[in-house]
Amino acid sequence: MRELPRLNSCTNCSTSCTRCRAQMREEALRQAPGRPVVLLHPAAVTVRSNLGQAVAYTVTDVLVEWTEDSTYHLRWEASWLVRRRAG
Repeated sequence: MRELPRLNSCTNCSTSCTRCRAQMREEALRQAPGRPVVLLHPAAVTVRSNLGQAVAYTVTDVLVEWTEDSTYHLRWEASWLVRRRAG
């Protein structure tokens, strides 16, 4: 797991705040550990026991977003921790 230098969670807005999500996603892509590839369609994934959406990946990491307790989160995770969900 690679923590981003700045907190990438949005608590001031509702979970549907697309402007905050877009800004956080752009910042995370700038901090990518390598050259990121953005997915056209986010993939449903599981990281440990958390459910989320994979939005981009590098050779070694996956950018995962999820909502927990009405808070949006975004983080680069090691690819070996990320599993694609069926369906």
